[in-house]
Amino acid sequence: MTISELKIAEHPFENNNPLSFLTIDVVQSYQQHAHPFYEIIYVSEGKGLLFIDKESFEVSEGDLFFIPIGIHHMFHRQDSKQPAQLQIMNCMFLPEVLMTSDSQDNLAWDEEFQEIAGFFRQSQRWLGYREQNNEFARIMYSMHLNQMNATPGYRYKLYLSLLELLHTMHMHNQFSYPTTPMTIEDPVAFAINYVQTHYRDPLKLDELCQWISISPRHLQRKLKHTTGQTFIQLLQNVRVMHSCELLIETQWSVQMVAAEVGIHDMKYFYRIFKTRCGLTPSQFRKQHTGSNLQQSDEPQI
Repeated sequence: MTISELKIAEHPFENNNPLSFLTIDVVQSYQQHAHPFYEIIYVSEGKGLLFIDKESFEVSEGDLFFIPIGIHHMFHRQDSKQPAQLQIMNCMFLPEVLMTSDSQDNLAWDEEFQEIAGFFRQSQRWLGYREQNNEFARIMYSMHLNQMNATPGYRYKLYLSLLELLHTMHMHNQFSYPTTPMTIEDPVAFAINYVQTHYRDPLKLDELCQWISISPRHLQRKLKHTTGQTFIQLLQNVRVMHSCELLIETQWSVQMVAAEVGIHDMKYFYRIFKTRCGLTPSQFRKQHTGSNLQQSDEPQI
């Protein structure tokens, strides 16, 4: 996977407020992505896996992470059979929050803020922390209540809580998670879920296997035994399935549909589509919608 080609996820910061807070229940996993803003993630419940900037490791309740702009990451719930979900709290804020004043009146708290803000502004790598005495939980749940209640002045309270959180992180001993190879409980289920979530991305089997510490040959053998498909066949089937949905539900051109499912070679797209559906994309669309869009521009294959 090429980092620059992976998803950049925007977030609607409302009412000119450069700070936002939300909670997320991780049911299985969500697409690997990065942000054009800073993010602080707190694991408030459960256990799971965090994939971040080509590293992967287990996380659990009480773990907190500072993720700089542009760092790709994804959470994955390790055991979907357990009743307890993986829940995370997200504090997101725009770069201007860490901008310091140009005022010549450098008061004591101004100097302290400049030191803290400068530390996080200059961080090029993610930072990880494990709380010792609920010091992060107290702040994060306070932010959550403020966001939920939205009483007058709640935005200012969120900002003050963020400053307290950054100060606590700055004073806290940072740790480094072990990035030694770990065992995925069900590599086949993980691979299937990953393909279904990331089919738009330029997926490569070798890179996925390196990430989850399994040999490509071993994963291929397990996939074939479980699903009857190779990794490439699985990826092609998922992409064709989603392209069928788009052909029926939208009026997008065939080329737009192919690009949306991660295929930019049109001859390749027509070939795998016809192999699996027995029809060209335009024939499939006409059969299911009565529309004749894009029928005349299909290449001869």
